[in-house]
Amino acid sequence: MSSKTNFIFLKFLAFGFFAYFLSSLSPLRAFGKKGPHTHISITQEAFLEFANKTDWDLRADCMELIVQGNLRADAAFMNNDAYHCDNDNILGCADRFRTLKDDSYRETSHITGLMKLGMALHIAQDFYSHSNWPENYPMVSILAPIEHPWIFLSMKEIQTGYFNLLPIIEHTEEAGNCFDAEEGLHGNYTFATHACLNKDTSDSHRSLKTVHPGIPISYHDWAAELAKEHTVQILVEQYKAKHPLILTCLTPKTLSFSCGSQAYDFLRPN
Repeated sequence: MSSKTNFIFLKFLAFGFFAYFLSSLSPLRAFGKKGPHTHISITQEAFLEFANKTDWDLRADCMELIVQGNLRADAAFMNNDAYHCDNDNILGCADRFRTLKDDSYRETSHITGLMKLGMALHIAQDFYSHSNWPENYPMVSILAPIEHPWIFLSMKEIQTGYFNLLPIIEHTEEAGNCFDAEEGLHGNYTFATHACLNKDTSDSHRSLKTVHPGIPISYHDWAAELAKEHTVQILVEQYKAKHPLILTCLTPKTLSFSCGSQAYDFLRPN
């Protein structure tokens, strides 16, 4: 090989080992759901789609910081329903999402800013898994107005499940109606529980149902697809808004041979 070819090869070899080193330091990857769709896989797919839409790859270290922020929402704020859209706290969830996204834009610390963006992505992704939005919009790519929470005030049919069971102790019959719903949740089921609504894994109560009879797409699959689309939308919007930290993370796809996101996806252990 020529000296120029050797230089390019060594450059990408070093890039690969750097990305792997970052991922090996990840102490939070065990907090991911068992999937098959997880916060990590959804975010990684979104990175690839972001590159396809913008012709820019994100650097591996930036991708890892965003993923770590996403996972930190579970690790550090497991019992805070605003980070997970639980307990029907949709307005609180939307407000926290907007705050994290705005704080990320203004943050001067590279690490803190990208991790806050990752936490905002976690909230958007959890909304589709923990709410009945996918059931009300089956196989229709309509994204929730998380960026504009006041719109939810007119959407009485949208709800998220109660993780804290105290509100339903005296309403077990109403809560059971959610489990008995055979045709999805096209409407509001008073005191629906998280166990009934969540689509976090392929074997949850709601995920075992298919979106349409005869089509092998479960509600787990559909919620993950909506979560990925919304994640891509957020990343692209931040790029177009010239998010200062995102701009420092960009590498032209032509320089990365269009494989930056694929390399990160391959090197990062799930």
